[in-house]
Amino acid sequence: MMKQLQSFLFVTIEGGGNIPPMLGLARRLSARGHKVWVLTEPCLQQTVSTYGLQFLPFTQYFTRTDRKVDFFQDWKASPFSNPTMDRVIFGPADTTVAETLRALQEVSADVLVVDCLLTPALIAAESLLIPRVVVFHMPEYMPGPNRPPGMMGLLPGKGRLGRLRDRLLGHLFSRLLNKYLPLLNEVRKTHGLNKLHRVTDLLDQADLRLIQTLRSFDFPIEPSPSNVRYTGPVLDDPDWTASWESPWPADDTRPLVVVSLSSTFQNQRAVIQRCIDALRDFQVRALVTLGLALDHETLEAPDHVLVVRSAPHSKIFPTATLVITHAGHGTVMRALSHGLPLLCLPMGRDQNDNAAKVAYQGCGINLSQKASVPSIRQAIARMLKDQSFKQNALRLQKEICLEAEKDVAIAALEQLATKHRKAFVSSH
Repeated sequence: MMKQLQSFLFVTIEGGGNIPPMLGLARRLSARGHKVWVLTEPCLQQTVSTYGLQFLPFTQYFTRTDRKVDFFQDWKASPFSNPTMDRVIFGPADTTVAETLRALQEVSADVLVVDCLLTPALIAAESLLIPRVVVFHMPEYMPGPNRPPGMMGLLPGKGRLGRLRDRLLGHLFSRLLNKYLPLLNEVRKTHGLNKLHRVTDLLDQADLRLIQTLRSFDFPIEPSPSNVRYTGPVLDDPDWTASWESPWPADDTRPLVVVSLSSTFQNQRAVIQRCIDALRDFQVRALVTLGLALDHETLEAPDHVLVVRSAPHSKIFPTATLVITHAGHGTVMRALSHGLPLLCLPMGRDQNDNAAKVAYQGCGINLSQKASVPSIRQAIARMLKDQSFKQNALRLQKEICLEAEKDVAIAALEQLATKHRKAFVSSH
C-alpha cells in the first residue's frame, strides 16, 4: 500500500539552539516524502532551502536578514523583566497570527507545527480548524502540581515547605503569563474565537505538545497533560558549523576538553576567557568554539587551547573527554549522546534548568556564570578525576539512543495529519 503523503507548515524564528531541533524535525518529515514549508525570517532562507524545505518569509516584524543580530537582548534584562515574552512570544502576537494565517491559506497544510517561541501562531490554525502542534526544543517550563516553573534552575521541592514553595512560584508564574491574556484574547476576537481563561489554555488545547528531550531528564508534570509527548532530542549540528579536521596527532592521548558556550549573543566573552584561563595549567588539549555571536572576537589562549569559530559537535564529541558549556539544551543532549560529562555555566533562558538537571543526574557540575577562574579550575580537575560523572553520562547516552530508534515525533505528526484528512473527507 502506497504511503499517503501529507503537508506540514512549520513556524519558527532564528533563536540559536531552537533551529537544529525544529528544522531537524522538518527535514525528517521531508525525507519521508511529505511536503514541508517553513515560515520564518529572511535570514534563514538559505538554511531552509539547504535542508530541502520550502521557504516562506515573515513580511512583518520578524524580518531580520542577518542571523547574528541580537533580537532577544535578554542578556541585559533586569530580574523583573522578560524581553523574550515581550519582544518575541506575546508582544507581536497579532502579527505572528496574521502571518501564520496567510501562510496556511497559501499552502493548505494538513498540520501546523509551531516553535514554542511563537506559541500564539496556534491561534491561526485554530481559526481554520487545522490540527496544531507546539514544539518545545527543551524541557517544558510550565509549572505543575509536582514541580516549580522552569527558567529558575530549581529542582522539585521536597516536604511540605518545598511543595508550598513550588505552588507559590507556579502561581506567580501563571500571573506573569496571564498579563498577556487580554492581548491574546483581543487577537482571538479578531479571528472569531472564544476567549481563553488562561494563557496556558493555548498549550492545553493544542492537539500535541512535543517535548524534544528525555522524559527521564526532565521533571515531567504529573499527571501528564494528555497532549504531551516526550520525543527525545534531535541531535543535528547547527547548519553554520564549519568542516573539521583535528589539528592534533592521532597518537596524542591528552584528554580533549571542549568549551562551547552558545551560538547567540549572551555577553559570554568574559566567561569564555575565564574558562581558557582555568585550562591554562592542565595537561589537556582544549578546543573553544565561539559560534556566530563571537566569531570576530580575539581571546588570549595558551598553545594547548585552540580557539575556532565553529566545529561540528558530531565530529569533535566522539573523541572528547569533557564539555564546558552554557547548558543550552542542544549542546547538553549532543554531549550526553556521546556519554560526555558536562561542566555547566548557565547564562539564562532554559540553561539554568538544564544545568540543574545535569547536576541532579550526576553527569556534571553546575556553576554560576560568574564563577572565578579557581572555581572553574577546581571543577575541571574534579571531573577529569572522578569517573562517576562519566558513568552517569553513559547511562543517559543509552536512553538517548533508544529514543532515537522510536521516532516518536514523526509517528505522532503523521498520525495527526492522517486523522485530519480522514475527518475532512468524511465531512465533505
